[in-house]
Amino acid sequence: MNSFVSDQQAFKRAAQNLSKLPGTGSLNACQTILAKATGHRDLHHAQALQARRANAPIAAPTATQVEIITSLEKATEGKVGPILNALQRARFFGPKADPEEALNVRADLFSKEFPATNRQALGSPCRIKEEGRPARRALLISRGGDRNSLSEAMTDHGIATCVGFELAQHRKGNFFIPMRFWMPYGVWTEKDGSKVLFSRDYCPLWKIKEDCAPTQDDPNRAVHFTDQQWFFDEMTFRQPADVARNRGLEILREYRVVSVPTLVEWLPECLKQKKWISDFKKWPWASSTQETLVV
Repeated sequence: MNSFVSDQQAFKRAAQNLSKLPGTGSLNACQTILAKATGHRDLHHAQALQARRANAPIAAPTATQVEIITSLEKATEGKVGPILNALQRARFFGPKADPEEALNVRADLFSKEFPATNRQALGSPCRIKEEGRPARRALLISRGGDRNSLSEAMTDHGIATCVGFELAQHRKGNFFIPMRFWMPYGVWTEKDGSKVLFSRDYCPLWKIKEDCAPTQDDPNRAVHFTDQQWFFDEMTFRQPADVARNRGLEILREYRVVSVPTLVEWLPECLKQKKWISDFKKWPWASSTQETLVV
């Protein structure tokens, strides 16, 4: 790969963030691994180039970010999602970290796990075209044997069942992260004044404390809130995908969120097991034997 020269301070922050993740090793080890993942011979080589770089920061293209994160995953025992979050919080790939870019990078990384090799491939992009309704983007779960057989696909709002002729392969489409895995539906206020952005399935996404950077929240955490407000209702949440998505990104930027929530990491198992978020969500009243996800 071509070398990516980050800002010196961003490199230090990124290495510190990585060293706090399970399985990634010491700070010194993470500095060396990060230097090699960005195309340098070693840490000294990376530091020499950082010292000579121009003052104007250069943002890394999506493809470069994907390549670096993939290299870091292979070189450590870390997982892709936490690695991406660690680098985004450090503004490692550029000074203007943004949730939209983070979503695009995570979707590209997922596409390596779910390659669209043929029209039967799990997770391949498709469109549901039902008479009298706008086409909906989707990810394939299962395709029936003929055009009249039942098929299943995951949309932005759940798992849909349709007949084969209503499910078209989207050859120019890309893997995407359905909105209910990342988009804030409302906000809770806790006793200490902290804000918690929650999803349409009432999973905590982000914890917001005054004078602190937003932190990923546990989707299964039971939040004891004193106030609850909504950004959408059911009608506005189901606006055309582009309209709703743009509003969701605006909300995340208002709360200074720059990465993707932990809930996004549930997506692969939801696809593989043909289940939705609510099937894995650990509700306070649920049986202790209910299946949940650990990411």
